[in-house]
Amino acid sequence: MPTRARAAVLVLAGLTLAACGNVHPGAAAVVDDQTISMKTLDTTAKAYCALALASAQSQGATLPSNAEVRRQTVTTLVSLVVARKLAKDEGVTPRPAEYELTTDQQDQVAKSFAKAKNLDEIKKLIEQGQQLSAIAVALAEKSTGQARTQENISQLAAAGQAEITKAFKDNDVKFAPRFGLSNKTAKTVAATGSLSVAPTDLGEDKPDQLPPAQRCD
Repeated sequence: MPTRARAAVLVLAGLTLAACGNVHPGAAAVVDDQTISMKTLDTTAKAYCALALASAQSQGATLPSNAEVRRQTVTTLVSLVVARKLAKDEGVTPRPAEYELTTDQQDQVAKSFAKAKNLDEIKKLIEQGQQLSAIAVALAEKSTGQARTQENISQLAAAGQAEITKAFKDNDVKFAPRFGLSNKTAKTVAATGSLSVAPTDLGEDKPDQLPPAQRCD
C-alpha cells in the first residue's frame, strides 16, 4: 500500500472529533444547513473499511469494529466540511497539489486494491484524508506563526485538528444519535447497542445482519 495511503488511514483513524443532536431521518450528520446522508456514509465507510483492512494486514494491527469504522467515517466527513469552511475563512485553503494523488500514486493505489469494486471511492477517501491533514497544518501555521518542518509537522497537524474540533460548536454540528458521540467531550459516550442510546437509532451491530456497505471485512 502506498505510503501516502497509509498516512491517510492514520489521519482518518486518529480523528475523534464529534458532536451530537437531533437530525432528520436519513441523515448521518448535519453541519449548519449541510446534510451528510446515510447513503454517503455507507459508501465512504466501505472505502474506509478497505483502507483499514489493508493497513491492518500490512502492520499486523487489529481491524476496528463496524461501529468504530462508521464513527470514524462520519467524524471524518463532518470534520472535512468544517475544515474547508475554516480554511476559507482564514484564507489558508491548500492547493490541490498538496492533497490530490498524482498519476503514479493513483496507479499504486489501483495495484494495491486491484480487486476492489469501489476503487474511485478509495482514491477519493485518501485524498479527503490528505486534504483534511493539509488544512489542519495550514490552520496551525497561521495560528502559531510557525512554518512547517519535518520536525514539527505532527505537532502542527494536532494543533490544527484541535482548532477544527473547537469549531464544531460554531458550525452547529449534529450527529445522528446512533453513533453515540458527544459534542461536550468530543469522545464516544455510548457504544453501539448501549442502553443510553435509543435502540431504534442504533440497531444491531452484527456483521451478518448488516448490509454489505456497512461491513468491514
